[in-house]
Amino acid sequence: MPLSSRFTVRAAVPGAALAALLPFAAGCGSEEHARPDAAAAPVPPASRAPHVPSVPPLPVPETARTDCSPDGVRLEAREPDAATGLRGMRVTLANCGDAPRRLDGYPALRVLDEAREPFEVRVVEGTASVPDPGPKPITVRPGGSASAVVVWRNTVTHGTNVNGTFLEVALDDGHRPPPLRVPGGLDLGTTGRLEVTAWSLA
Repeated sequence: MPLSSRFTVRAAVPGAALAALLPFAAGCGSEEHARPDAAAAPVPPASRAPHVPSVPPLPVPETARTDCSPDGVRLEAREPDAATGLRGMRVTLANCGDAPRRLDGYPALRVLDEAREPFEVRVVEGTASVPDPGPKPITVRPGGSASAVVVWRNTVTHGTNVNGTFLEVALDDGHRPPPLRVPGGLDLGTTGRLEVTAWSLA
């Protein structure tokens, strides 16, 4: 074979190989262009913990108490519990003195206004709204306490609307401790009526 012919064949081989590789190169190029489209596909959002609404804490009933009187008595009451117009409040008598104190039956109560003037209120001994232990003599020793439950309804029809501020509790021996300022007040409406249970040891 002439020398010029060998050079022509060898020069043609790389050109043929390049032509054979072009389709693969084109295919590779088209595959690379398709990747951005695949990456643009929507991605499902990450799962999130369900939102739990916060529950506000329940309000704590306010408590009121008097100082220990010279006769060794202290009164205490919590904010009245209201339900469908019915109010209930536990009044506690603590013996903060040095001698035993005797109680017998029901406490004597008076509802007072802001100026500590009494309202015309009928106090009923005994109630069917809450359990009543009934009257019986009890002895409250030093450091001990007794309690009674006061019940009323906030009904407004006609007459004088009673909204008391203080509750006065008289003891069997005639002693009257300082009046107790009732948290939330004594909203008797126009009923003019207050019911109370007998004393019982706390």
